[in-house]
Amino acid sequence: MLAASTEWSWVPDFARSVRTEEYLVVAYPETFLTPTGARVLSSGTAARDPRDLVDEVHAVARGLGRDRLWWAVSDTTTPGVEQEIVRRGGTVAERMDVLALDLSQGHVPDLGVPGDVEVHRVVDRGDVLDSLVISQLAFGGQEPDDAEVDLSVAEVDKGLADGSGGRVLASVDGRAASTGGWTLVGPVARFWGAGTHPDLRGRGAYRAVLEARLRHVVDAGATLALTHGRVETSSPILRSVGFRRYGEQRQLVVDLT
Repeated sequence: MLAASTEWSWVPDFARSVRTEEYLVVAYPETFLTPTGARVLSSGTAARDPRDLVDEVHAVARGLGRDRLWWAVSDTTTPGVEQEIVRRGGTVAERMDVLALDLSQGHVPDLGVPGDVEVHRVVDRGDVLDSLVISQLAFGGQEPDDAEVDLSVAEVDKGLADGSGGRVLASVDGRAASTGGWTLVGPVARFWGAGTHPDLRGRGAYRAVLEARLRHVVDAGATLALTHGRVETSSPILRSVGFRRYGEQRQLVVDLT
């Protein structure tokens, strides 16, 4: 499960990236909350000096025109890499539990979604904009501009066309309240980006988004749901409905100047 989590990376067509057998560096638009990400892909780098590996990754990020980098690390990351990032000033920006739910029996747990919560699949530009605004309010970052909306609309259209993934939007009292997406990789459904409007938390919208995504991926034939839940917030909710914890992934941010 940790290996599947380590290999989880989002490299859309509009991003620039450098991938080797050892690592992946992705440069997203600079308006994104974490515009430049890196992760070690292979445990085969264990014999390599972590200083050399970190040097190379940081040089790649600079080559992509970036002066700040967000690393994804876990207990399975090449020994010494996390310590080397910290030595260079890297700090933990976020801690997330690696969580998974067995869907092989085709069963979706009843999450007790309140009757006044409505949820539907994101299908048009208005839905996309509502989802991006909720994400910005929930996680921080810049207000989405037209370019970011266009990119997200293209991703939604692709998922609708080829069945590779999607996003749902929940509403409370007619207001967009919560959103979350999924990507299908074989039998594994990766759940991402679930957040709730700060003014509408505690109304069941997050549970509605989770239940709707589970139903979508079970119908698509997924046998496992994999996600990263924030240790302090979403992880307790996910574990309470049956997700099992397999470890922790940490996000470290480091200045490259």
